[in-house]
Amino acid sequence: MKRILFVLFVGVAVFALAMAGTASAAAKWNIKFGHDQPEKSPHHDGALLFKKLVEEGSNGEIAVKIFPSQVLGTGLQMSEMVQAGALEILAIPTSNMQVLHPPLQVLDLPFLFPNPEALFKILDSDFTDKLYKPLVSRNIVGLHWIISGFKQFTGNFPIRTPDDFKGRKIRVMPAPIIREQFKALGASPVPIDFHELYNALQQGVVDGQENPLTTIVTMKFYEVQKYMTLSNHAFIAYVFVASKKFLDSLPEKHQKLIRESAKKTGVYERGLVLKREKGFLEKIKKSGVTVIDLKPQDRQAFQKAVEPVYDWFNSNIAGGKPYYDMVRAALKK
Repeated sequence: MKRILFVLFVGVAVFALAMAGTASAAAKWNIKFGHDQPEKSPHHDGALLFKKLVEEGSNGEIAVKIFPSQVLGTGLQMSEMVQAGALEILAIPTSNMQVLHPPLQVLDLPFLFPNPEALFKILDSDFTDKLYKPLVSRNIVGLHWIISGFKQFTGNFPIRTPDDFKGRKIRVMPAPIIREQFKALGASPVPIDFHELYNALQQGVVDGQENPLTTIVTMKFYEVQKYMTLSNHAFIAYVFVASKKFLDSLPEKHQKLIRESAKKTGVYERGLVLKREKGFLEKIKKSGVTVIDLKPQDRQAFQKAVEPVYDWFNSNIAGGKPYYDMVRAALKK
């Protein structure tokens, strides 16, 4: 049965890619842009801007087809596709690409970034080039970032202190550092694919999860959770990358266009997220979810509880410590 489902999936994906090529046959180059968010999301609006900038900037020589909501496969599968050159542009959470470059998880560390401004200064610096550089050996070129924002805790139980997580089953993304975060809090981490999470919460497979406001609303997780804690405890950054094989096939002027369009898209999309978060919070409150603000002393308790995760990262993620030190040095400035 699994083999049959896999064959069907591959068939659907190949058909979708073929149709994308047919629809843009007039262009000299075709870009398939995959991401995991629904069409009513800042991520997709960012992808639409990228499409507009590239198609207009190339005078129609490049056509962009967007594939949202994991229609081409999971984040891990799309990572393999861009590595193989079967997908030209990809935007997915760092946790999905850490398999190819584990130090990407430095951006997933809990309670590391004090506010969005500090984080954006780091992402807009040469730190990004240094963090992305090893991906070139994997046939992937880092372009910039898009974001989902700071994560909040949600659950079918109230979350005010680290002890509230003890014995709870919490959904985690496919990243060891996030698994270690919840283990440090006394919870049992359960990896579940992003698009299976709603049903898992609804059916009680897990007791809670973590995601930014934009994702909690666009994926309607608030419908199947009773409580949300405004923790801003960690950040979800999306790698915004290109197939090296594809990028190298373009004239230099178009390579420059792709890179510049990606940077403009990243800045635009992050602005959308920050702008919409207030509305997202109000929607969650109006739905009947009990929203809890962490008190300063409770936040300090969480920070202390997850400190071992930093040591774990530096000791267990090969090549990770230099990036951790870079972030710490940048934050001190």
